[in-house]
Amino acid sequence: MDRILLPWYRGFVAVIRGPGFEYELIRRPGQKRINIRISQAGKVTVSAPRELSSVQIASGVAAKRNWVLKHLTRLQANRDQHDPLQRLLVRGIPHKVVLKTGRRKRGGVEIEDGVLYVDTLDGSEEVSVSVIEKWLIKLAKEELEEKVQEISRKTGIGFKRIFFRNQRTRWGSSSGLGNISLNWRIIMIPPAVRDYLIIHELCHQRHLNHSPAYWRLVKHYFPDYKKAEAWLKANRGIMGLFRE
Repeated sequence: MDRILLPWYRGFVAVIRGPGFEYELIRRPGQKRINIRISQAGKVTVSAPRELSSVQIASGVAAKRNWVLKHLTRLQANRDQHDPLQRLLVRGIPHKVVLKTGRRKRGGVEIEDGVLYVDTLDGSEEVSVSVIEKWLIKLAKEELEEKVQEISRKTGIGFKRIFFRNQRTRWGSSSGLGNISLNWRIIMIPPAVRDYLIIHELCHQRHLNHSPAYWRLVKHYFPDYKKAEAWLKANRGIMGLFRE
């Protein structure tokens, strides 16, 4: 087991070198037990009762070492599969990514013959990732709102407003107020899977649950929904992209 170092502090959060991984420790009054959460970006957060000692917390985290490392390994494999500086999905089509040094202050993205060229002033990876993210968000807003309107008309299921979010664990959501929220990363996935996600959220305007009646409605509009769900499950690593 790795040596546990004394924490250094960022604001009110202790950052600790743990048993094979680094984690942020948050002490909360009134909490009953130690909880461990792993984000899609691979960030490990441990929340613990305030009265527990550092040794007790370290022991509790160490007991979950194998579980945490297993999840981190799986997330890393997903990130390697979807490394935005090597290979990027756009509308479900993989593109080779090439970084260029150019003259555009804000950078730019161009696609030609299956290659995605990222133009920045210094050609750095950090700036290139930011340029790609902004380009994808802009593309999502331009294309997906129109697509939601189109599918809404075809299904006859209305909605009030659409929002594009940066959800960490969801592809989308639907509220009782008539609003639909979509993860902007949907612009990266295949059109058929994208359409399924839109139908999924529109159907929640009729059923705000996952009851049998809800799934019957989804199946009516998208018979192969299980295949789309399988694709989303296999490619959850996309939701970990473009996060700190």
